[in-house]
Amino acid sequence: MSEIFIASSSIDEPTYGPVVNKLEDRGHDVSVYLADRVSTGLDLFSLSFASRGETVFTYNHEIINLEDIGAAWYRQPNLINLGDDDRAKQLSVEHEIKALQDAIWQMIPSKAWLNSPESLDRSEIKLGQLATAGALGFNVPPTVVSNIWGPINSELSDDIIVKMSRGVLFEDNQTKMVFTTRLSAQDREALDEKSPFPGIFQNYKDKSKEWRITVVGDQIFEVAIYTSEEAKDDWRKHQLTKKVDFKIEKIDSDIREKCIQFLGEYGLRYGAFDFVEDSEGKITFLECNPCGQYMWLENTLDLPISDAIVDELIKIAVT
Repeated sequence: MSEIFIASSSIDEPTYGPVVNKLEDRGHDVSVYLADRVSTGLDLFSLSFASRGETVFTYNHEIINLEDIGAAWYRQPNLINLGDDDRAKQLSVEHEIKALQDAIWQMIPSKAWLNSPESLDRSEIKLGQLATAGALGFNVPPTVVSNIWGPINSELSDDIIVKMSRGVLFEDNQTKMVFTTRLSAQDREALDEKSPFPGIFQNYKDKSKEWRITVVGDQIFEVAIYTSEEAKDDWRKHQLTKKVDFKIEKIDSDIREKCIQFLGEYGLRYGAFDFVEDSEGKITFLECNPCGQYMWLENTLDLPISDAIVDELIKIAVT
């Protein structure tokens, strides 16, 4: 059997663990590279280059021939926390480690990846996603990015939302998630003297429900999301509370087809799409997360997403 390689972090074991077990049950050898354990020395690795360019990759004393990897899953190989209170220093070290690890990913055949790191980098640009979605025929929300309030106020409605491109900020050496925030005209007046950049601004949409559509190869898992008023701005802040209810429902087949086309545009085999549906049934594309979480849906609704990932990795490995 072809060897299957998973690049992840130990904190994400609840997600990649079931996939590893299912792959091994089906007779495949699996190597799991844990970036956080490597960065702190808990796992041992070395990458050597001989005089003629031959490479030897060793992980926990086992040699892995990267060029012979049959399939690979880039499952968020984050460094988590290097234990330094100086966040600026930690970010610099993380950048250096990431640059070294990127060499490992490049040695794995590009055709082996479920989602290649290069494709992930390109697909995670939110404004590029909107352009691609619009070209494919999705409804997309009116959007403005500007370093002055004028275009935002003139081109959008009084009731808008703002979100970040990445959604992560560091303050007082603490990591903070920045969720989608609703801004009224009065809110914007209070911020008038501050630059709105680097925010992404869109019209706020009344929602009858939202959608999380998870696509793995040609398998599609559709979930409707119903929220209370407190959770309508960004359900992710409340997803484990009673303010959010997830239900298996069917979305329009045209949306399903466009999701697969969208992934094809970026050379991806996995993506978690977010949509919003208004009271008139109009469905609008918000974004696609090519590394989106899914395990809470698998556990809550018994959706076999891990099985679909296993199927897709094996399909890649044997072709």
